[in-house]
Amino acid sequence: MNKIIFLIEAVEGHFNPFVPIINEFTKQGYQVVCMTGSKFRKRVEQAGATFQNLPEKWDPGENDVYDFFPELKKRNGLSQVKYYLKHILFDQVPDTLDALKKLLVSFPADIVISDTFMVASGWMTELGGPPNVRLSVLPLSFPGKNIPPYGLGLMPGKSFFSKLKISFLNVLIEKLVFNDVQKYANKIRAQQNLDIFQESFFKLGFTTPNLVLHTSVPAFEYPREDYPSNFKFIGPIGLPFRDDFQMPEWWQKMESDFPVVLVNQGTVATDYSNLIKPAIEGLRDEKINVIAVPVNEGGIPNLPKNAHTEPYIPFGNLLPHVDVMITNGGFGGTQHALAHGIPVIVAGATEDKMEVAARVEYSGTGINLKKQQPKPKDIKNAAREILCDPLYKKKAEELKLIYTQYDAPSLAVGYIKNLIEQKSK
Repeated sequence: MNKIIFLIEAVEGHFNPFVPIINEFTKQGYQVVCMTGSKFRKRVEQAGATFQNLPEKWDPGENDVYDFFPELKKRNGLSQVKYYLKHILFDQVPDTLDALKKLLVSFPADIVISDTFMVASGWMTELGGPPNVRLSVLPLSFPGKNIPPYGLGLMPGKSFFSKLKISFLNVLIEKLVFNDVQKYANKIRAQQNLDIFQESFFKLGFTTPNLVLHTSVPAFEYPREDYPSNFKFIGPIGLPFRDDFQMPEWWQKMESDFPVVLVNQGTVATDYSNLIKPAIEGLRDEKINVIAVPVNEGGIPNLPKNAHTEPYIPFGNLLPHVDVMITNGGFGGTQHALAHGIPVIVAGATEDKMEVAARVEYSGTGINLKKQQPKPKDIKNAAREILCDPLYKKKAEELKLIYTQYDAPSLAVGYIKNLIEQKSK
């Protein structure tokens, strides 16, 4: 019987896309061990897999990621990206490798499947371990011709001079801005008796895994022709309708003639003043039903009559009722909205959020506010523009049709099973 190890960073947006894939493999009789944060133990076991804790040093438990890594709070943009790469992505590799080596002794897996940031699985393969699969859950950071450097939130150039600028920036970013990150990664690789990276770690992160499964579609990425042969689009992992969800009392208001605007700030950035509060304030006098999630009970007192907050609502139940989503730019949440034909307003300047916002702007499916803390009037004006200009809805509907062509869990399982079969011959 085939054995699979899943290695997943202890963050909701990284863990959630794996659940349907784990479910499918356990249903098919595969033995599955999932190494992730203690917060996800119950969900791992509910999926029929065996839970294995990440090294304690890298397990935030129930803590907010920004509290567990407080240095992240002090940074944004490229500075935050670089800190994350050095001190979270690469620093955790030695401890995670040790944990993987011990696990493989008792559970000799046929393959290790990891998320974007758990690069230890690929390094384990280089050290003689099993093949690895990377489930890419962030906007593509794979460099390419006329593809702007990752972390700046830029769009591809169209004119000769804009393309020239992109080419210059790519050299500048790789050779200067991220050079210290490259050296940092190579220092850790040397400690693990691995060859140093001769090419950009961004590029090698996509070319060296045995298989890369990207949770998006070509139409939501910048156009290119140079995808590596191991790279596959599978579309976003959909969120199912939940029959057991108890609708709140205000739910019937969504059936009124007023548009429904969802404000979603994700599960990592939990400061309501960033987006949720200014959105509620900006839309308080509009003929709009505003729903904000996730918001802890009592988290925002004195709500206007047109606003409702909840700590959790399954997107599979909620999105079919939504006309516009205001988001901080989570890769999964944004695509779930677009997969329902919902245009979006994006305000984000941390982690990968500026890259998601740029892709929304490039695809014409929404408005990029280009800031982390928009003012209420910025949000009000953007909501009015989207609701009055049918082009945004048209573009979102066009993208929705493309998303329907992808069944992410089935595609992922199929590609992974093919790889296992190839490696077993």
